[in-house]
Amino acid sequence: MKPEFEIQLRDVLFYGRHGVMPEETVTGNQYRINVLLRIDASNFDETKDNLDLTVSYAAVYDLLKHIMSVPVSLLETVTVRFGKMVKQKWPQVKNGEIEIIKTVPPIPGMIGEAGVKYIF
Repeated sequence: MKPEFEIQLRDVLFYGRHGVMPEETVTGNQYRINVLLRIDASNFDETKDNLDLTVSYAAVYDLLKHIMSVPVSLLETVTVRFGKMVKQKWPQVKNGEIEIIKTVPPIPGMIGEAGVKYIF
């Protein structure tokens, strides 16, 4: 098995206006996001200590912030857009995952969370 890095962002919080219910686009909701990106580490040269050899989690955060700022009906749309933009921006990413959790879904009687996980 080849060595790899897992670049992770966990429990990133954003406020967004995504959803199919009309009130969701008005009042919005809080979202918790987890990201995992896998990159090949077999050619990593630790003597160079260069950010260009990996993926900056700060840049991943900025991409998330941008995508979450554009309201859409489906969280699936957000996750697929994120996956495509990651692969386009960082071709060294072999695969990854994004999970978006709506912390207070507008479902009567539901006290838990709802979410979508996309593996790309």
